[in-house]
This record gives sequence, C-alpha cells and structure tokens, in this order.
Amino acid sequence: MRSTSSSVIILALFMLLLVLGAAFVFLFQGRQMLQTQRNELATSVAGLEVTREQLDLAFQSVEATRLTTGDELATAVAEKVLLEGQLVASDQQVEMLTATVDALAIDLAVANGTRAAVEGVVTQTADQPPDIRIVSPEADTTVALGEEIEIVFIVSDPAGIAAANLVIDGESFKTYNPADATLFTAREVWTPEATGEVEIGVVAVNVNGRASNPTNIIINVSPPETQSAATSARLDANARLRAEIEEHVASIRGLSPKTAVTTTLLTSDELRQRVENDLLADYTAADAQNDALVYAAFDFLARDFDLYTFSRDLYSEQIAGFYDPETDEFVVVSDDEVLDANEQLTHAHEFMHALQDQYFDLDLLDDEDRDADASTALIALVEGEAVLLQSHYMLQGYVDIGQLFASLGQLETPVLDAAPPVLANSLLFPYTAGLEFAQTLYEQGGFAALDDAWANVPQSTEQILHPERYLAGDTPQLVMLPPLTDTLGAGWRLVDEDVFGEFMLREYLGQQLNEGQVNTAVTGWGGDRYAVYANEAEDALVMVLRLVWDIDADATEFAALYPNYPAALFDTSSQLQGNGGECWRGPVDVICLFQSGRETTIVRAPDLTTAVTVAGEVSGQ
Repeated sequence: MRSTSSSVIILALFMLLLVLGAAFVFLFQGRQMLQTQRNELATSVAGLEVTREQLDLAFQSVEATRLTTGDELATAVAEKVLLEGQLVASDQQVEMLTATVDALAIDLAVANGTRAAVEGVVTQTADQPPDIRIVSPEADTTVALGEEIEIVFIVSDPAGIAAANLVIDGESFKTYNPADATLFTAREVWTPEATGEVEIGVVAVNVNGRASNPTNIIINVSPPETQSAATSARLDANARLRAEIEEHVASIRGLSPKTAVTTTLLTSDELRQRVENDLLADYTAADAQNDALVYAAFDFLARDFDLYTFSRDLYSEQIAGFYDPETDEFVVVSDDEVLDANEQLTHAHEFMHALQDQYFDLDLLDDEDRDADASTALIALVEGEAVLLQSHYMLQGYVDIGQLFASLGQLETPVLDAAPPVLANSLLFPYTAGLEFAQTLYEQGGFAALDDAWANVPQSTEQILHPERYLAGDTPQLVMLPPLTDTLGAGWRLVDEDVFGEFMLREYLGQQLNEGQVNTAVTGWGGDRYAVYANEAEDALVMVLRLVWDIDADATEFAALYPNYPAALFDTSSQLQGNGGECWRGPVDVICLFQSGRETTIVRAPDLTTAVTVAGEVSGQ
C-alpha cells in the first residue's frame, strides 16, 4: 500500500513536473509571443506616434487654412458689401449710359439718314454743270440810260467752281476765279451807254471741266424820261433769291402760299430797336420782376435779377429773324445787301412760319386759355417743324454748307453764353426737343403726320419729350390749387399760378440731382400746378407745387429721390412731421415734401408753420 502511494506520489510529482514543464514551456512560449506582440505594439505605437505627429502637422495646416479662409471670408463679405454699393452705382451709370446710347442711336440714325441723303445728292449732282442764277436785274426790266445798274448773280456747283465770266451783249465784262468754291456770288455795277435791248449772260466751268448751260436775260434801256416805276424792282438785289427760297420751301413742305408775304430786312441795330419797340412792347419791367420772383422760388435766379434788361439783350443777340402773325410779316436780319447762306436759311425758316400761319393759324399762340406748359409744347411744334424744314432744305442742296458753317462760325453769343441755364435751355428747347418731336412724326408718316399734329396739337412738354406718349394719347391731368391769399394773411399777393410741366420740372431738379436721378424721378409725370406768392414788405416767398403721377410706382420714385434736392441745397438733414411730411430748414426758409398715393405736394415757405398750414389747405386737411 505504501509503495503504491509513493508511486502515486512520484507519478503525481512527475505529472506535476510535466505540468510545470508544460506550464514553463507555455509560459516561455507566451513570453515569446508577448515579447513579439510587445515589439509589434511598440512598432505600432511608434507608427501611431509618427501618424499622430503627421496628424498634428496636418491639423496645424488645416487650422492655418481655416484662419486664412476665415480672413478671406471676412474680406470677401466686406468686398461683397462694397461691390453691392458699387453695383447700385453701376446700375445708375448703366441707366445713364443706356439713355445716352439710346440718344446716340437716334443721332446715329439721323446722321446715317443725313449721310445717305447727302451721298444721294452728291451722286446726283456730281455730273451736273454749274447752276447759275442772275438775281438782279430781273429779266425784261426797263432801266434808264446812264443810270448805274447793279448786276448780281450766283453760281453753285457741288464739285467746285473753277471760273465764271460775266458777258454783256456778247462781250466779256469780267472774269472771276472763285478758287473752287461751291457757291460764288458776284456783284458788279454797270452803266448802259445806249438804248435798246441788252443781253446779260453768265457762263461758268466747274473743277471737272463741265461748262454751264447758257444763262442770259434781256433788259431794256430807255431814255431817262421814259423810265417807269417798274425799274424799282431792280433795286432789291434779294428779290429773285427770296422768291427762289420760298419756291423751294413750298415744294419741300407741299404747301403753296395762299397770299404774298411781306419781307423786311433789318440790320442788327435796327433789330434791337424793333425788339424794344415791338416784341417787348407788352412785356414790362413789372412783368419781368414777377417772372424773376417765380424763377427765384425754384432757385433758378436771384430775386433781384434784372430779367427785363437780360431779355432785351438776349433776344437782340439771338434773333436772326422772326415772323409776326399779327401783321403777316417776317423779318430777316442782315447787315449786307445780299443774303448770305445763314440768312438764306433763316429766310427759309421764317417762310415756313408764314405757311404755318396761312394753313394752321399761328394765332393759337395767343390763346390765353392755354397754360404755360401747353404753350411751350405748341411753340416746340412750330419751331420743330421749321427746323425740320431747314434740314431738308440743306440736304437738297439749296444752300452752300461750307459757307453756312463759315458764317455760323463767326457768330458770337456772349449774352447766351453767360445766361443762367434755365433761360438758355428754355430758349433752345423748342428748337432742339421740337426738332426731335417733328422728326419722329415725319419718320412715321412724312409731312402728312405733321399736318395731323396741327389738327391735334401737343398739350404738354411731356408729349414733346416723349413723342410715343403723344401718339398714344397720354394727355396731362388737370390739377387744381386753392387760393391761399387769405390763408397767408395781410401783405401777401399771388405772383403767378400756372402749369410747371415736365421740362421745367427737369430743369428744377437738375440743379441738384444728376441726370439719371432726374430721369427716374420725373418719368411718369401726369400733371401739375404751381403757385407763387410774395410779401414784399417781408421780402418773403411762398411756393406750392402739386404733382400727380401716372402710377403709384412713379410717385414712390419721385418721393424717394426728391429729398436729395433740399438736402443738397441746404446741406442739412430732414425733419419728419406728424402729418407724414418731411421738411428741410434752410438759411431763410424751409422746403417740405408731402406724399399721398399718386399725389405729391412741395411747399416752400419762410417758416415751418406756414409750410404745414399751406400743405393742409392744398390737401384739404
């Protein structure tokens, strides 16, 4: 039993040894595995450390990029705000440039039409011989023996005139060298030495060697005692020339004169006397003072501006001719005996007015029921058609363009050059805007369209400035103002009440706003009425201008842009009023703006209380 136990013990020890050995082997192998894993782990840790360092570097790079991007984003946001502001300014510039491009496109179209017409005229006349007109004496005239006779003739040729020769009874009287001029006028004095028929002729050759057709007239020379009154016709060296001008004008316009028209030539000095004694006879110094007060109420002139003297000087300087509907007479200003190119064109212009009077009745200009804006529109039709006629007259080669430009280049206009803008622009408006209006109608229907315009004359300067609105029948709305004399109290008097109109509204706003702002603010004008009151004792003025607009958006645009006017004028910010008005205080008065729907009221007064009271009377509140 003991041996068995020992064996068991030995076996158990052996088994234990085996177990321990196996455990040792297992532990050794595990240690080796752990060592390997530790080494691998260390390698992994080293790799991870490298990765971490790389990630740290990458993070630092990303963080730097983030910071840079943030700065760039902030810069971009600032630039975006700046660009948005620049975009607004650019939009305004685009609007202005678009309007300029449109205007230039119209000018280009007109210029292309002019060029085409001129090229047609040049092509047509290139192979023509020189044209000769003997202006004086007239054919079949009877003159007295021994009396000096003035011979006047005109030679024209688009290519240029190389030579001309005056021939009397087959013998050369004088040869001329026009130096290749396209229009040549000669004046000679000749005394007949025998009675009977005398042949006066002119021949000419152009620079291309083309000789003129024979141009001759016969006059009769009689003894002195048999001279008749018919010889007086020869004394007017311009009679033949004027007759030809009038014939061309009638042909171009398609209207033959119904009656003869009295023509008067005045020198510049004689014109000044005529202006003072006739044209300004009904315009007194008091009238001029009232007009100056109205202009002053809208900042155009100083209150003490001498408008009477200025008007006299301006008209004396600027009038090259005029037509008087009351006497059916038109006057051409000339300091020479023979009309030059500019004076010929003036004669054509004024004769067009004579035809207008005979066919359409220019007494319309004296209609006292027509408001100021409608009168300006009518004058624009009158003058616009006459200027259009002048352009056709020139394009058809009836006047020497080179001589015309030469004569115009010699004109001096110191009074106009120094004129306040509103006076200069008002003087030019009927001719410039009137021409564009007439040209638009002519392009649509020829002179027949102008005939239709005389049957339905324009009613506002808006229609002149926007012919499409005239053609669409967009007539001005009637606007009323209540009397304010009682409201203002003792010492106040009404100076003037009338319609301002789009043209004058543009002139008013244009003193402080740029062209784009003016166009936006004024577009959509529907009608208006203004009144100006004065208190001489207090040297004070009150102005009220009530406007209506075509649509709500037009009223909103005006209300948004008008504040720039008083803000710039007074260099101050506005004060909001309890009734919704907005007012600006100046050195001596205030300007207030009141907006309600499609209606706008502007008031200028010596103080805020008066301005608000006047606005309340106008709105009926």
